[in-house]
Amino acid sequence: MKFSPIPGGGGKPIERAQVKTEQIQQTLLVAGAELHLTNTALDRCLPHSVRHGDVGRALVQNAAIEEKVQEAAEDLAEVTELLHEEAAERRRLERQLQAVQGGRG
Repeated sequence: MKFSPIPGGGGKPIERAQVKTEQIQQTLLVAGAELHLTNTALDRCLPHSVRHGDVGRALVQNAAIEEKVQEAAEDLAEVTELLHEEAAERRRLERQLQAVQGGRG
């Protein structure tokens, strides 16, 4: 899976990781929504008489995959938030360091 390059291409590694996780999170959210739509359509359109054997197992597996994708998106949202917090802390510390170094000059 290929994601868009980060605008400007630069930035600190933590900022690049933050952007990348946001891109991946968005991709997972879209994939989860698409899986949900597919599962809903299959559930509505397939008669109960064919929901056994391989077809039945495929429906169950598809629903399990949808749940895993949604859980992964939620987990990635938590990681993204942690990266936001870490990037903000880094910026704060860099400003503090500049202030200390500027006071020495």
